[in-house]
Amino acid sequence: MGKQAKRVRKEEAAQKPTDEDMSLTPADKRFAGTLNYLARGIIIGGSLAVMIGWLFPEANMGRMLGLGLLTGCLAGITMKSINDKKAGR
Repeated sequence: MGKQAKRVRKEEAAQKPTDEDMSLTPADKRFAGTLNYLARGIIIGGSLAVMIGWLFPEANMGRMLGLGLLTGCLAGITMKSINDKKAGR
């Protein structure tokens, strides 16, 4: 199969809606996007806080993790807000 045929099949597959896409309303898709931003922020914030906690031996690791999760949540909300402003919503 040639490169052009592969590209055409890939484009056709991208244009076809999947069963999941057809059952979700626009509000559901937007909510799923918000959850995606929150999850990414929480995971990144928590992991960075634990890594920084390893650098400071006197730091309380549980407190570092809690603060990292909280700031990650706020960062996720901020990322979603910035993306919505760029998209014009």
